[in-house]
Amino acid sequence: MNKNRLLLIDGSSVAFRAFFALYNQIDRFKSPTGLHTNAIYGFHLMLAHLLERVQPTHVLIAFDAGKTTFRTKMFADYKAGRAKTPQEFREQLPFIRQMLDAMGIRYYDLVDYEADDIIGTLDKMAERTNVPYDVVIVSGDKDLIQLTDDNTIVEISKKGVAEFEEFTLAYLMEKMGITPQQFIDLKALMGDKSDNIPGVTKIGEKTGLKLLQEYGSIEGIYQHIDEFKASKMKENLINDKEQAFLSKELATINTQAPIEIGLDDTIYKGPIVEELATFYDEMGFKQLRSQLGSAASNETASHKAVDFTVVDQVTADMLDANDFFYFEMLGENYHREDLVGLAWGNEKQIYVASPSVLSQASLQEFLQATALKIYDIKRTKVLLHRQGIEIGRAAFDSRLAKYLLSTLGT
Repeated sequence: MNKNRLLLIDGSSVAFRAFFALYNQIDRFKSPTGLHTNAIYGFHLMLAHLLERVQPTHVLIAFDAGKTTFRTKMFADYKAGRAKTPQEFREQLPFIRQMLDAMGIRYYDLVDYEADDIIGTLDKMAERTNVPYDVVIVSGDKDLIQLTDDNTIVEISKKGVAEFEEFTLAYLMEKMGITPQQFIDLKALMGDKSDNIPGVTKIGEKTGLKLLQEYGSIEGIYQHIDEFKASKMKENLINDKEQAFLSKELATINTQAPIEIGLDDTIYKGPIVEELATFYDEMGFKQLRSQLGSAASNETASHKAVDFTVVDQVTADMLDANDFFYFEMLGENYHREDLVGLAWGNEKQIYVASPSVLSQASLQEFLQATALKIYDIKRTKVLLHRQGIEIGRAAFDSRLAKYLLSTLGT
């Protein structure tokens, strides 16, 4: 059975990241009417990149509905002290939603709840269906890491609009030594300045991780607090106990928010081309408008036949550092899906083989010793690592090149 792929995006944080990713070019990004468009354009780049890479069957962009939520009712100072949102950013938000309409992508917000709660609720909804789902969650904030599980990957944007840190259960354990549930407890202990979650006085990440790795949870820490040696840390834990549990409650995503949409509402069917063309014209996105026209004409274009040779034995004369390599799998989750084949070559000769050839010493040695020309080096590194092959940096990454070309102009 083919799995559904659900892409859930924290629209509020991603839009903010997109705004600042292109902030140094803000004067260059303006529509013909004078509207700033750097957040709109950056959001589009990130979204287009994700749609191509994830190939989702379902998509939802979740937005915060306002500053007042059930969390501010628990703790009035929740998210207090944040800098005022730049007007140049605020003016773009309605147009991001207009763009999503034209792209055929559903978005949603809910009074008294945050985007994280909408995402968490849909994520758990996807787990309870008879039809299997793989879920990819994207955000600029780490709060959503707590939703990571066997079927859910959380990607946190790191730099620009195309670089993400991908959290799986294994990666979270490798990086921090904790589980997703313990990630909530860590935030409760440390607090969070950006959300103004108080935490426990002078408990930082290093101390918080050590406590959780030893006692398992906040509850476990306080069950054994009397066994702690006298110290300022023990004193702070005792004095801030109520604050710690409040912080945990604030940091926990509500996965049962009263949303009025379901998974069927998030089915992705593609853009409404005419509306998107009009939107690009209004925003002054000339390159995107041109690409849209090319894409439409390419739908009826004929495809050139590709000649290739299937091999089951790889010899040295078949391998060259100038060849382009591609590794294929049937699904999108390269942490779990099986490799089904590989191809490499150039304009004169292309070879195709089954994954069994990766056990051959000549090919293994070449892959490990050569800076490869590749599509998506991160994906390739993970796939080959699972085959026992470690590769270094890429000589050329066509996915990265495509992204860079897309940023050359509006």
